[in-house]
Amino acid sequence: MKSGKLGYLYILITIIFFSTYEVVSKTLVNRVNPFQVNFLRFFIGGILLFIVLLAKGDISIESKDFGKVLIVGIINVVLSMNLLQLSLNMPDSKASIAAVIFSSNPIFVTFFAAFITGEKINLNKIFGLLFGVLGVILISLDGIKIDHVNLKSPVLALLSALLYGLYTVLGGKVSKKIGSLKMNSYSFLLGSLTLLPFLIIFKVPVIKFDYSVSFQILYLSLFVTGIAYLTYFMGLAQTGAGKGSLVFFLKPVLASIFSMVILGERITSGFVMGTILIIFGITLVLYWNKETPKNSKNLQ
Repeated sequence: MKSGKLGYLYILITIIFFSTYEVVSKTLVNRVNPFQVNFLRFFIGGILLFIVLLAKGDISIESKDFGKVLIVGIINVVLSMNLLQLSLNMPDSKASIAAVIFSSNPIFVTFFAAFITGEKINLNKIFGLLFGVLGVILISLDGIKIDHVNLKSPVLALLSALLYGLYTVLGGKVSKKIGSLKMNSYSFLLGSLTLLPFLIIFKVPVIKFDYSVSFQILYLSLFVTGIAYLTYFMGLAQTGAGKGSLVFFLKPVLASIFSMVILGERITSGFVMGTILIIFGITLVLYWNKETPKNSKNLQ
């Protein structure tokens, strides 16, 4: 198989794994503490990536880069991913809605990049943000009864997407110097270790959990957090960084299908329209301009 086609195969594998994240996490609700899920997921996934670094003989990191990687890890593991887990644990929350709202994060990537890296914001990007926000609002309000308004889950998912956009931009800067594999390996491990004291303080079990869901924990750790990142970076090396944003074009669609088949969630017309608006907004931001964002290459 030619290298270009193999690269797309790697990216396709990544898309499939990433699209199952919210669905699998939803099966852990009330069975494993959401913060414990993130600790285990990123600690085990970080170890897997670190083993790859060991195999390559490239584990060194300068002290000034260590601090930057720590900040990136805290934003991703401690803040963004915990907010997403909390969103999934809210009463009446849906994995499909959380997945679509989180998939709006490339829009935030563009605007954080403008402030942090000086990337130009054009009219297409502004309209893209407006379409994306409108889509999020439409999905969040779809099917909500007037006497039972609960926007906590979609708001938490939106905050998670915003912080993930910041993680993507800052992580992209660090990756340019030390490499994506090393950046994610160290940020996963440092982020999970930063989360560990909070688990201990609030008496959240670190390793002990309902072992009947061990398969889900291992799946999220090894496949969604470990292998999916590896296949993604391998794909980027052959197709170019811009193609990586395809992950967030197909993820809402696949995640919705998985939610419907596995969890029995109902897909409404409002959900479909909101998804279309978000995808159109992302299209405006990422593709309907001459310059493709360079920092959108670090994902869930």
